[in-house]
Order: sequence, then structure tokens, then C-alpha cells
Amino acid sequence: MSTGRKKLARAAAIFAAVALTLTACSSGGDKASAPASSAGGKLPTGQTLSVWTFGATGLEDSMNKWAADTGNKVEFKKSEFDPHHEQLLTALASGAVPDVAVVETSYSSLFKQSAQYFTDLRDFGADSIKSDYLDWRWAQGVADDGRVFGLPTDVGGLAMAYRTDLFTAAGLPTDAPSVEKLWSSWEDFLKVGEEYKAKTGKSFLDSTGVLFQTLYNQSDPKLYSADGKSLVYDTNPQIKHAFEIAARGSSISAKLGAFSPEWNTAMAKGDYAVQLAPAWMLNYIQGQAPETSGKWSVANLPVGGGNWGGSQLTIPKASKNAALAFDMISKVLSPANQLAVFKATGNFPSTPSLYTDPALTDYKSKFFSDAPVGIIYSESAKKLKPVYEGPKERQMMREFGNALGRIDTGDETAAQAWDSALAAVKLEIG
Repeated sequence: MSTGRKKLARAAAIFAAVALTLTACSSGGDKASAPASSAGGKLPTGQTLSVWTFGATGLEDSMNKWAADTGNKVEFKKSEFDPHHEQLLTALASGAVPDVAVVETSYSSLFKQSAQYFTDLRDFGADSIKSDYLDWRWAQGVADDGRVFGLPTDVGGLAMAYRTDLFTAAGLPTDAPSVEKLWSSWEDFLKVGEEYKAKTGKSFLDSTGVLFQTLYNQSDPKLYSADGKSLVYDTNPQIKHAFEIAARGSSISAKLGAFSPEWNTAMAKGDYAVQLAPAWMLNYIQGQAPETSGKWSVANLPVGGGNWGGSQLTIPKASKNAALAFDMISKVLSPANQLAVFKATGNFPSTPSLYTDPALTDYKSKFFSDAPVGIIYSESAKKLKPVYEGPKERQMMREFGNALGRIDTGDETAAQAWDSALAAVKLEIG
């Protein structure tokens, strides 16, 4: 078992044990009364809210502005993606929690199972803002018993960022409509990549794993059945197709680990030509490769649609500042502020009232050659459908990623890697 799997399993086991103890000692499951401060009135000042997150959420500036406006402070603890969620599991069990914690959608089902250790945001009037958000994104923060344990941040509608200068050097078109005609299918995409590599000697895409993640995020269902009652990772033809396309893509990939220092450097140097890009990736590119401004554009994916990412802002039940924390998260995730965050960072709103707002749909990015990113991601978001992701989704996806890594290194063929991935997933789920 990998170190990451051991840590997550250990954290989950600790949490489960404590949860059983606390449940046994409870008073029969009566709903906790709302904190007195939730009834309204003047907000306290001079408080410090602790926020746990992974990487950069794009919401930090908004949270700091809220703090300045209300006379409070915000302190951030940032960890790597999986360790962040592992630490949160352990913290919920011990009670040593932050005031606000970010839970990414691939972990939502896991935390839903323990939603009683989060504040029920209905106690602060969350039901009154439910209609502001996409139904399926709202549902990702709702437990089976109806408890609302998190408010939705962004949606990660998918598109393709590409280097126009590198396309020109390879004799490929650079305007988005012509680029999209090159790849009406993922098989066509691979052919374009092979032609690009033959002409330039350079990699076409960054990562075999990112390619798989993208096709996985276009799948419906994914690793679980649509109703969440059974596992289909080994029988779902869409997942096998995604794996096969990614395996073939290894030959045109730079074989870089996403978010690694090497990946960041290659992005800035132009060592590959296309970047599969959920909306939030645009901000990442701008941050890692600022000198490439004007050398990128954005087009639609083959087939189209799909979502990668998005999180819920949660308030652990043991927080001593729950009312203040809710005031912050509800304001930074309001439609108006989500529009401002999109323009500043690229995080695409989870609030559908904006999808026909010219302030969003007419938005173009100078960095990306004035690409109409507002309309591209608006149209992508409109196509999104809720797809069930189960409590062990993240752990299973890691095993598929590990298998693709063995293809990249030449340790396994595509067929061997598929079989070893299935075996590892079976072991993972127990």
C-alpha cells in the first residue's frame, strides 16, 4: 500500500472509531440548536478565522477583503491536495478544527458520510440562497439526511488551452474554430498530436494522467453507477476508453506530473503545445508562465462538456466562530462576488444566473489572445450534468494514475497497466 493510501486509511479508521464513540454517547440524534449568534444582529469584530485549504482557491483576496470590511482577520493553512483532506478527517475526529475547511468534490462523498461533524448551514439560513447555485453543485454539499454541510465554490467546466506560436511553427491553424475542426474526436486529437511531434520533435501535451483525468471527467457514469449503489470501474466502457486514449497519448506526452515543479517549468518554456484546461487552470497558467501572455488561446474540447473540480466551503461543528464563518463564506460565494473572482482568477461561477449575464458571457482574456473565455466556459457549464462520485473515488483514481505512470516509464504495456490498475483498485476498495 502506498504511503498516501496508508495515511488516508489510518485517518479514516481513526475518524470512524471516534465517530462510533461519539454516536454511542449522543443523546439520540436530536438536531443541535442553532448557535445564539445565528439569530442575526451585529457581527463580532477582532476575531481571527482559520481557513484550511489546498493550494490557492482563488478566494483568498475576497476573504481578506471581507475580513478588512468587518474588522476581523483570516489565517490560511495551505497543504497539498490529499494531505489536506487526510488532516481534515483527523481534525474532525479530534475536535481540533479550523473555522472553515475546503472539501474538493472528489472527496465530497467521503465527508458526506460524516456530515454530523460539520455545522448544518441551514441553521444560518442557507436554504434561502440555495436557488443561487446549480442544483447538482448544491447537492454535493448536502448529506443524505438533508444536512447542508458546504456551499459550492466554482465549477471546472472543461476546454483546451493551446500555444498559438507553437501551432504556427508546426503549420497548424491558430483560430479557435479552425482548431476545433482538427479534433472532432479524441482519436483525431491524438492524430494531431502525432503530426505535431513528427514536425517539431516536441511533446504535444503535458501529461498522460491529465489526459485520462479529462476523459474521465467527460464520463457518465464514472467509477460508480449513476445511483451510487454499485462499482462499475471495471465494466464501464467509458472508463476503459479513457484509459486507452491516455495510454496512446503517452507517446506524444511530456510525461510530466501535474503541478510538479517540472510541469510548471515546461509550461513556461513551451515544452508542450496544449493544456487540457478546466476554467481554474487559466489562472494557474497565468501564474506559472506570465511571460507567455498573448501566446495562448482557448478552444472547445473534442466531444465537449465535462467538469473537473470545484469545492465546498464547510464549517466544522466544533468551530467557535460558526456564525461569523457563515457570513464570510456566503458573501464570498455570492453571485456578484463569483463574477469578480472569475474575472480575477478564472474560477468559473457555480451560480447559473450569471451564465446569460453579458458581464460574464462577453468577457475575453487578454492573456489568452482575447479568447472569449466567458462564452466558452458558459456553454460548457450549461452542458454539465450531475455525475455520482463515490467515497473512494479519489483513492481509485490514484491507482489508474499510477498505472499510466508505468506506461510512461515503459514498465508495463497498456494492456498490462489496465489489468494492474484493476487489481490495485480492487485491493484499495477492500
